[in-house]
Amino acid sequence: MTFSIEPQTWLKFLDEEYLATFIKEGGASVKFAVPLNDSSRSALIASLSERAANCGYAVAHVDAEQTRVQMIDQIFFAVAEQMPWNDLSLRVLARLASEAGFTPAASGDGRFITRLAEANRTEEGTIRLELRPAMERGIFKHRKLSKDFRVAMMHLSQAELSGGEDGLTKSEVITDWLTGRNKAISAVKPYSIFTSINRANARHLLESLLVWVRFAGMAGLLILLDTKRVSLARNPRDEAVFYSRAAVMDHYEVLRQFIDATDRMRGCLVVVIPAQEFLDDDPSGRGLGAYQALKFRVFDEVHDRALVNPMASLVRLADPDEST
Repeated sequence: MTFSIEPQTWLKFLDEEYLATFIKEGGASVKFAVPLNDSSRSALIASLSERAANCGYAVAHVDAEQTRVQMIDQIFFAVAEQMPWNDLSLRVLARLASEAGFTPAASGDGRFITRLAEANRTEEGTIRLELRPAMERGIFKHRKLSKDFRVAMMHLSQAELSGGEDGLTKSEVITDWLTGRNKAISAVKPYSIFTSINRANARHLLESLLVWVRFAGMAGLLILLDTKRVSLARNPRDEAVFYSRAAVMDHYEVLRQFIDATDRMRGCLVVVIPAQEFLDDDPSGRGLGAYQALKFRVFDEVHDRALVNPMASLVRLADPDEST
């Protein structure tokens, strides 16, 4: 018999023990939630997204059908595509301005520097002159951000501060680099960025993003990894990504690295939602049994024979009449 927990019960524990407390206070965790009834997958993802957003988190949904989840740089690009970069920069600017003693700018669609100058009854030039050192200290010299990331954030913040066509162009170039839409280094060289985002540095950039999100005043980041597609054994020859067995092993290694990196991640909850086949213990298959390094980090060696631990790394989700 497979012991499962009801989705709403598990979500309640996730709310109380992780989203509302541990993650918001700077912790990080990786959870595996396996829906025994796949028809509940969409509702689970929607509920997780809504709960996290209500708690003040940024949310990114990464689907293995569209994103090659065996590569960390592709996961980063998918997450970056869903980040409100402009809003995050405005939040940081507002924080730095407040710390510098400025009266908060009124909300609106105009340029931030104009609204801030009006709120403080001073000239824009004065605002720019006094705010620049705060930006240098708070962004460009932020040592918890990787070098390329803090350079990019400095440019994004400058673009949001000044606005206009030049600011819009700068913002587009930087976000295209962050999201992988443009991988040509020549595009970002004028902004003192000389490295492409790849499998070697993407994890450092993701860790920097977590710091940036919290620096902007958000609770943290929820990453939803829908990995149902990974368990598909035969290529249906459709337009979605198909994973060879070697790619499946690479994907499991990426998940293993996420688990081992939680001590370096701040304010991040990763929820992996695989297919039921993920629970397959056969070493020759495509399930968890095929990759011991991940299995030993996820499965509980000691567990109750009748009760499910809602705090476990891996849970099986089903209503009482669905479990088997």
